[in-house]
Amino acid sequence: MEIKSEKKDTCLSICVNGRLDTLASREFMKWTEENLGDDITDVVIECSDLTYISSSGLRVLMTIYKKITPKHGKLSLKDLTPQVGEVLNITGMASLFSIE
Repeated sequence: MEIKSEKKDTCLSICVNGRLDTLASREFMKWTEENLGDDITDVVIECSDLTYISSSGLRVLMTIYKKITPKHGKLSLKDLTPQVGEVLNITGMASLFSIE
């Protein structure tokens, strides 16, 4: 998995490439803890190159969501692959996030 990001004001844009499986989720969670500061209210995750997401990956998305929601922030997922979109729909999590 590869993570690229760009911060602009209070928005953090993240591009995730590869598989967000159990091992990669640990790396992504650590990266999130280091980069998702108190000044961030909105997070946009570019998912066009995200080929797989496990329950551990979904847990990281929920952690981000729970961190920014009290600040009236928004978590947006862009360009979902069909596989990732299906997992979000099956789990009911698609309704929590803004899907672009």
